[in-house]
Amino acid sequence: ITLCLLQMNVEERTEVSVMLNISDFPWAECAPSENKVKIVSDSLSLRRTSRDTGVARWEFEFATVDMTMAEGRRRKAQLSAADVLLYTHPRLSFTQGTEPTSGIQSSSGNARGSKTITLTSAESWQLMVGDIMQFSNDTKIYECAEDTLLQSGSQQVKLTNALRNPITDGTNVTVNDVTWYLLSDGMVDAAPMHADDNETMELTLVAVEKL
Repeated sequence: ITLCLLQMNVEERTEVSVMLNISDFPWAECAPSENKVKIVSDSLSLRRTSRDTGVARWEFEFATVDMTMAEGRRRKAQLSAADVLLYTHPRLSFTQGTEPTSGIQSSSGNARGSKTITLTSAESWQLMVGDIMQFSNDTKIYECAEDTLLQSGSQQVKLTNALRNPITDGTNVTVNDVTWYLLSDGMVDAAPMHADDNETMELTLVAVEKL
């Protein structure tokens, strides 16, 4: 009996995410929100219950100005082709406090699930309530829950939501030019497209934070 072994060579494919910076798109409206609790409806009992999703996630609703048809079609194609959208908000992405030239770093080790973390800098620094921040080992955006003091050295910073990943000592903290990593909901709506001339286009987009 002769046994024939068939070997199949499977070509390995490496998927590369297409990233698109949409910060300079002609947005007329940008409505950010942060979602954590989902409302679940039961049609049989007519009752609604809250379900904790575990991790808070930012969500953005965008709408552009009226654009020419050519510009609108170009922007729509760019959005449709992108896997990850990068967005820096003109105000929210910048601290209201003081960022030292030497930067801010993590200190004393901050464990996963912590809502109070320790940050430090050799120079005077301060974060204000509502400031957002991002750590160099994660794309998740976090929000400051209380003002800190304007001073050098280590301080505790309270967050609105717990860390999803641990942060080791020396991890850099970004508090200016903070960039959201977003995923589109899969629909880029083009409206209105006026039937009389079809010369203008307005795009609307809903995107959620990539986790």
